[in-house]
Amino acid sequence: MVSGTEDLGSTPSGSAIKNIVINFWHLNLTRYTESMNLDSLIPQKDKLENHPIFTRINSIEELVIFMEHHVFAVWDFMSLLKKLQKDLVPMGSPWLPNPNGNLVRFINEIVMEEESDVAYNQNGDTEYTSHYQIYLDAMNEVGASTDSIENFLERVQSTGIHKALTCEGIPSPSLKFMGHTFELIENGKSHEIAASFAIGRESIVPLMFQKILDQSKLCNDQVPVFRYYLKRHAELDGDHHGPMAHKLLENMSAGNPEIEREIVEQASRSIEQRIEFWDGVHGALT
Repeated sequence: MVSGTEDLGSTPSGSAIKNIVINFWHLNLTRYTESMNLDSLIPQKDKLENHPIFTRINSIEELVIFMEHHVFAVWDFMSLLKKLQKDLVPMGSPWLPNPNGNLVRFINEIVMEEESDVAYNQNGDTEYTSHYQIYLDAMNEVGASTDSIENFLERVQSTGIHKALTCEGIPSPSLKFMGHTFELIENGKSHEIAASFAIGRESIVPLMFQKILDQSKLCNDQVPVFRYYLKRHAELDGDHHGPMAHKLLENMSAGNPEIEREIVEQASRSIEQRIEFWDGVHGALT
């Protein structure tokens, strides 16, 4: 849910979102410097923040290429989140109480908003859909093909993730990025998965999306659904989900130096994978 009493469908101004994004990263680095030594991530963060991909989405044709790559990262984000939900907030019957209400709230609230947020609707009616579906709608808006991602998901459902990752039609940068995600999902410790989610996704997504909003020459009249998707993520992740995700890491590490080291190492790997992913997408645009 959106914090405070703000209406669920409202979004803050561009300048407000920018302040949220800028302050969020630096405040959290400051807060964790002594215990987790997150200052070691600053060079990667700066490299990501200044990636040339953010200045290359200036035409519909460029946006189509970008989205046909990025949609796979939109999807695999949810797989990372659902793995956290499965491990930390298991569901089923008979129900057993979880003593950590904050943890339950954090995971279930993010899942709720990612799977059933306010849809883009010009008619003023309030409808709900997943962020993934909003992204597909944004792709349809500009004529980007969804065939590759839809065929991939059909293969996931019918044959499983490993065989699906061998099917043709997945852009190489997207395939490599998903490979990192699912290797972590299958073999990572819970706090390593949480580190990738909290620092490698929730912390950097608002920063990246705000960069696109600021630097793309595509205006709201041309791509309203795409810009709605970016603004919605910048708002929720920067102002709400991101701080909650860092609180999760704080609870999971509990001052254990070995766990803190593994959190920082996995966060570094995840940010590097994002940089390499953008490198590949940028190459496809040049």
